[in-house]
Amino acid sequence: ANPTNFVDPTVEIPPLLVAIIVAAIVGAVIGAIGAGVNGAKTWDEWLLWIVGGAIGGVLSVLAWYGILVWLGVSAAAAAIAATAITLGASILGLFTPLLDESNSSVAWAFSWAIKLIKSPVMTILGLFVVAGFAIAGKKVDFRRGALFVEVGSGGGGLTLGAIVYTQSSNFNADGSVNDDYARHEAYHTRTVAALGEFGFYVTYITFGSLFAWAQGGPWNALDSNGCGN
Repeated sequence: ANPTNFVDPTVEIPPLLVAIIVAAIVGAVIGAIGAGVNGAKTWDEWLLWIVGGAIGGVLSVLAWYGILVWLGVSAAAAAIAATAITLGASILGLFTPLLDESNSSVAWAFSWAIKLIKSPVMTILGLFVVAGFAIAGKKVDFRRGALFVEVGSGGGGLTLGAIVYTQSSNFNADGSVNDDYARHEAYHTRTVAALGEFGFYVTYITFGSLFAWAQGGPWNALDSNGCGN
């Protein structure tokens, strides 16, 4: 045989593929840990945390990889850096329950910063919304690692990123947000902190809503103990 025609059977695995596999596995593990430290109570919620962690890890790695390659970083270095950024921020997100449950405004600020890193789009866009409502004279409060803004009458709320769009009856007369309500909504911000913006919204809007429909309830249903949603 002609040695010049020898083909090396060894196939090198692309760095990005390795990063994706690692992000999916470790993201799922972080999702499970996040469910535990945040007190998830039902099997489907645990499943969504785990699936969301895997999806969030992969999508975050792809996003950071694309940004770094666009900036001129080599493929191998970009894959390593994207994985480190994604998983490092996710691990930090596991500490947000401890920070939120403290009575320290400094701890809440650190928690909010982690949530900003994990959900930059919804949080940064939300800051413009908060500024607009504040200028219009609406109530704004910062509590339990989340920023609350008054958006109308009623008793509901919607959490996007680290911003909670809060109806007026959840605010006290002095302008502060009700602490029980703050603790409930802070849970949602911590889900984003553990799973990441991509993992949370992709998983809960798709798989989460399908689970709720299959169980015969609306996607945002709560039981008497506050479980669900």
